[in-house]
Amino acid sequence: MPGSGEARTGGIRPLADERPADERTAHGQPEGDSHGLLVATGLATARGKRQRVGSGIDLEVRAGRVLAITGPNGIGKSTLGLTLAGLLRPAAGTLRATSSLAGEAGPTPHSWRSRELAARIGTVFQDPEHQFVARTVREEIAAGPEALGLPDVADRVDELLEAFGLTHLADANPFTLSGGEQRRLAIATVIATRPPVIVLDEPTSGQDRATWQAVVDRLGALADAGTAVVAVTHDRDLVRALDADEVVLSATSATPAERDTTGAEAAARTAPRAPSSDRSDLWKPTTEVTR
Repeated sequence: MPGSGEARTGGIRPLADERPADERTAHGQPEGDSHGLLVATGLATARGKRQRVGSGIDLEVRAGRVLAITGPNGIGKSTLGLTLAGLLRPAAGTLRATSSLAGEAGPTPHSWRSRELAARIGTVFQDPEHQFVARTVREEIAAGPEALGLPDVADRVDELLEAFGLTHLADANPFTLSGGEQRRLAIATVIATRPPVIVLDEPTSGQDRATWQAVVDRLGALADAGTAVVAVTHDRDLVRALDADEVVLSATSATPAERDTTGAEAAARTAPRAPSSDRSDLWKPTTEVTR
């Protein structure tokens, strides 16, 4: 059953690490590889100009880490995701991009030009069909890299079509796909440009066992390669499988949660698929952003 935790244990990451605590960081990253990219301080979010939905939010988005944003329906998780992605202006407080992410674009993501934002932060919307711009699945994945003038577009597209089980739909219109297929396509279009930060709203929604695993494997591999992954989610299996740092959103705060290891000890210790050595460049985030 697609929604069951039992069906999803194969991709749960190893939680046991025998190194001393001061030598460990999330996802096995060496100390120093995980650095801050976005910092929210006293952040308040709003839908539109007046409908404030969250406040008092302090958090940090770090390279090579998965941050899961959880909480009850209607509390403002999607609004926070869009704010972190630079698509909504903070209602109060600050959201600051560090120099390693911002470069010369400035520290406030919501003020970046569209090209500057696309090169730095990729976003998968709650309703993925709202972000489609092309006539075919293949063209949709290629659109971002082509717009940014990135190399090896055909290789990127072919690899992502295969990874997300979309090869047989390459010439289909994105709007004719099922909900789960549209979501995988949206994820593929965002990571095709290899931005340093990706923000995803319910990335595993609508997936069966195999496609859920494909999404989790890819997100885990991206984090291992240094990408900062932010997932707005209700999926407890996703949080456990990616060994994510979790914040629980309320109307007045974002509270760090204790790490969820329920059932992990009994799960298979199979790490996400690693790329082959000759395709490893396809998994790495862009290290230099467009100025």
